[in-house]
Amino acid sequence: MAEVVDVASIPQLNGIFAPTHDELDAPLEVVEGALPTDLSGAYLRNGPNPRFTPLGSYLYPLDGDGMVHGVWFDGGTARYRNRYVRTPAIAAEEAAGRALWPGVMTGETPTEEEVGPELAGTERDLVDIHVVRHGGRLLALAEGERPFELDDQLGTVGPYTFGGDLMGMCAHPKIDPATGEMIVFRYGIESEPWLTWAVVGADGAVTRAPTELPLAGPTMIHDCAITPTHLLLVVCPLRFDFEAMFRGEPLLSWRPDDGTEWLAVPRDGGPVVRATTEAFWVWHVANAFDHDGHIVVDLPWWSHPGMGLVQTPASGGTARFAIDLASATVTRTEVDDQLGEFPRLDDRGTGDRHGWFHEAGKDPDHPPTVAGEWNRLLRYDVDGGRFQERRAGARRYGEAVFVPRALDAAPDDGYVLTYEYDPGATTTDLVLLDGTDIAAPPVCRLRVPHRVPFGLHGSWLPA
Repeated sequence: MAEVVDVASIPQLNGIFAPTHDELDAPLEVVEGALPTDLSGAYLRNGPNPRFTPLGSYLYPLDGDGMVHGVWFDGGTARYRNRYVRTPAIAAEEAAGRALWPGVMTGETPTEEEVGPELAGTERDLVDIHVVRHGGRLLALAEGERPFELDDQLGTVGPYTFGGDLMGMCAHPKIDPATGEMIVFRYGIESEPWLTWAVVGADGAVTRAPTELPLAGPTMIHDCAITPTHLLLVVCPLRFDFEAMFRGEPLLSWRPDDGTEWLAVPRDGGPVVRATTEAFWVWHVANAFDHDGHIVVDLPWWSHPGMGLVQTPASGGTARFAIDLASATVTRTEVDDQLGEFPRLDDRGTGDRHGWFHEAGKDPDHPPTVAGEWNRLLRYDVDGGRFQERRAGARRYGEAVFVPRALDAAPDDGYVLTYEYDPGATTTDLVLLDGTDIAAPPVCRLRVPHRVPFGLHGSWLPA
């Protein structure tokens, strides 16, 4: 059995990333500004939060148990609740009082003596990436495996497979606001097919069964984009290699000589357009839209994925790419030469031509040294060539989510929500910023009753 990791040697188990084990229910205190009375709904955010000290390895953001943090707004009040996504692994480990599943990079699974015959040899359910609502169900999402359904108060219902029609899905599905469809993909790791895509109707029923897309071998793909006509996948050369893992080498390897491949998949089932560019890495996509025979997409890019796979520090920025569907070529226009992540826009505009999007970045005067920490928020108006910024200095920002005042509100008429972390005071605030001026003082700052570990992705769920 793998040994417990040296927590002190892993930055993503310390500071703002350190797990919390308390599950609380509490009202939120307003410490600045005033809580808007026109907000009605819930902001939920998921993230890795190991229940016990990990075994063997810990690879943020792909390891850890899921914990969902929720804030419910109603007529000028706000309350907080957080809960673990209670998977079979968590139940078994709580009974044992320690971790039983080693980290993903070890390639090990627990034995029958450790977890019993039903769980022996199984992988941990890492439902710690995202949380979305679709077809009336609230789903905590993993990286390619089955989601877990939650009730409206974050209690765990159990694994969900869409009636057996969809046994796994990506952590970043895209919901088409025009049709209500949820478009998903899934990459295979241990066996073919290496890549499939599927469609779930607005009612939660699978309307396109998993459909294979050609891919040479097991490759990690974290996010996607949609337009009214296409699903867009950016296939970067981050490969899974189990033979290397059995030799004691990393399970994941970065192979830049392969280049980065673009797959434009027609949503009507037509032939896939494929293009290849020089290699770069993509974690997340802001948005894509159709324009004059092209798919245009904005995204932050990296020279490599990090995670200890390449020894030199990653560089990168944010760029706009245009895929010519007729010639299968890609052009690129740089938007910003500074590293950024967590791009988000008004979800009501998914797949449509957007005027702006938000992104986390690093304050150039006080750049964080720990990978995955961000202390700058940016608002890009790519068409207009403008941006706004908000710098936090010693504080840190999480993903910023746009919340409209009402379902039919104008694109800028709303708020930007993000968790703000104070590493010195070890406190966490949820800040509400003006959707048109993120640099202005917060509309409202809410003090969370305990530290919220820095996490990953979330959703606004209107009431």
